[in-house]
Order: sequence, then C-alpha cells, then structure tokens
Amino acid sequence: MSKAAAGAVVGMFVVGAGMMALLGSVLGTYAEAASLALVGAGLFAGSSMLGSGKETVPAAGIAKEA
Repeated sequence: MSKAAAGAVVGMFVVGAGMMALLGSVLGTYAEAASLALVGAGLFAGSSMLGSGKETVPAAGIAKEA
C-alpha cells in the first residue's frame, strides 16, 4: 500500500470518528451507521482517485488462445 493510500485510509477513519461524535448529538442511535456510511463513501472516493491510472499488461504476458 502506498503512503498516499495509507494516509487516505487513516484520514477517512479520523473523519469518521469526528462525524460519529458530531452526529451522535443529532442522530442518537443512528450515528454509528451514518458515520460508517460516510467513511465507506470516502474510502470509495479515495480508492477511485488513487486507482484511476490504468494498468497495462505487456503483450508478451498474455496467453494465446488455442
């Protein structure tokens, strides 16, 4: 895992913890579900941004069909 990806994961869990504290006063028992949804959305967005480069496979590494 690259440093940027690890930083993104840690950052999203910090955001999630902060949102859980903030939403706890507003949503009560639904704060955990709301913060997990926010963390999940953030992780998905971070993964999409960090993994946007296309990986290319060299032609020599592809098996030929019979």
